[in-house]
Amino acid sequence: MPKFFYEAKKGPKEIVKGTVAADSPEQAVDKLNQMGYVPIRVVPAEKEAAYKQAPISTSTRRTRPSGLFRKVRSKELTVFTEQLASLVKSKLPLLEAMTILGEQTENAHLKKIILDVQREVRDGRTLSQAIGKYPDVFPPLYINMIESGEVGGVLDKTLMRLVDFRNKEEEIRVKVSTALAYPAFIVVVGIATVFVLLGFVIPRMTALFEEIGQSLPLPTMILVSMSNFIKDYWLLVLVAAGLLIFTLKRQSTEGKSKIIFDRMKLKLPLIGDFVKKHILTRFSRTLAILLANGIPLFQAIKITIPTLDNEVFKVELQSVRKNIIDGMSLEQSLKKSLWFPRFMTNMLAVGEKGGNLEEVLLEVASFYERDVDKTTKIMTSLLEPAIILVMGLIVGFIVFAMLLPIFEINLGM
Repeated sequence: MPKFFYEAKKGPKEIVKGTVAADSPEQAVDKLNQMGYVPIRVVPAEKEAAYKQAPISTSTRRTRPSGLFRKVRSKELTVFTEQLASLVKSKLPLLEAMTILGEQTENAHLKKIILDVQREVRDGRTLSQAIGKYPDVFPPLYINMIESGEVGGVLDKTLMRLVDFRNKEEEIRVKVSTALAYPAFIVVVGIATVFVLLGFVIPRMTALFEEIGQSLPLPTMILVSMSNFIKDYWLLVLVAAGLLIFTLKRQSTEGKSKIIFDRMKLKLPLIGDFVKKHILTRFSRTLAILLANGIPLFQAIKITIPTLDNEVFKVELQSVRKNIIDGMSLEQSLKKSLWFPRFMTNMLAVGEKGGNLEEVLLEVASFYERDVDKTTKIMTSLLEPAIILVMGLIVGFIVFAMLLPIFEINLGM
C-alpha cells in the first residue's frame, strides 16, 4: 500500500509529521482526521525529498503593488472564501488549497497575502493567526469565525457560513446601489444641464437683448445675475462645493460629531426608518452567524459592534454587552434601549427560552431585509418623480425667463 508523508496540526499549536499508509490522498486525509489531526499537507512519500529541496519563491515579497491594485475588493474576498471552502470541503490539505488559490488569483495584492498566509501556516501558525496580520483585508468577524471553526474542527462549514453571510450582504448592497443609481444619474445630468445653460447659453442671449436695447423683466434679470456669477466665479463655486462636501463627509465619519450625524439620520422621515432597518438586519445576521459558530454571546456582540456603521447603535450595544456580562439576558438588555423595536426583543425572548437564538436572529434578519426591500422600492418610486419634477421646474424657469423678453418685444410691436 502506498505511503504518504503528512504535516498536520495536533491542537492549536503543535505540528506533527509522519507517514501514513493509504490507497489515495483522500484516504490518507480521512485517517488523519480519525486520529484527531488537522491535515496541512499530504504528499506521496517519494516526493517528499523533492518537496524539501524545492525553493520557495520570494518574488511576491518584492512585489509592492500600488494604488488601486493594492486594494482587495469585497467581491474578491468572497470568491476567495468560497473557493477555499470548496477545497477544504473536498479534504484537500490547507497548504495545497492555498497554493491553488495563490496561482489562480488575479489580484496581485491578494496573491501576495495568500502566499504569505501559506508560509505562516507552514511555519506552524493557525489560519486565523495568519490572516490576522491583514486586518484591512480580513475583518474581525472573518478572523473570529475562522478561529472558532479551527477550534471546533469544522473549518469547511464555517467557511461556507461566511460565504452565505457575505453573499447576503453583497446582495443587499447591490439592491440599494441599484435603486439609487438612476436618481443619482438624473441629478448629475440635471445639474450639468443647468450649468451649461447658465454658463454658455444665457450669456449669448443676454448679449442679444443688449443689442436690441430691450429692458429685461425681473425673472430674466435674476437669471442673468446668476449666469454672470457662474461665468465669473465658476472655479470658486466648484472649490466651495468640494470643500463643503469634504467637510460634511469628514464631520459625519470622524470625532464626536459622527454620533450627532448618525442620530440625525435615524430621525429623518422615511430615510431614518430605512437606515434603522438596515442596521438591524446586519446586526441580527452577524450575531446569528457568530452564535451558530459557537462564539459566546458577549464576545459575539463585541465582534458585531465594529461591523455597524452607526455610532448610536455602537454605543447602545456596548451597554447591552456590559449588561449581559453582569448577568442580564439579551432580551432584557435590548429592552432598555429605545432603538431596538419591541417586535425584535419579543422574538429574541422566545429564541432564548427555546434555545434557538441564532435561528430566531436569522428570522428577524430576513424580516427586516424584506422591509428594507419594500422601503427601497417606495423611496425609489417617490424619489425619481420628485427629482424629475424639481429639475423640470428649474429648467422650465430658465426657459421661461429667457423667452419672456421675446414675448414682450412681440407684444410691443
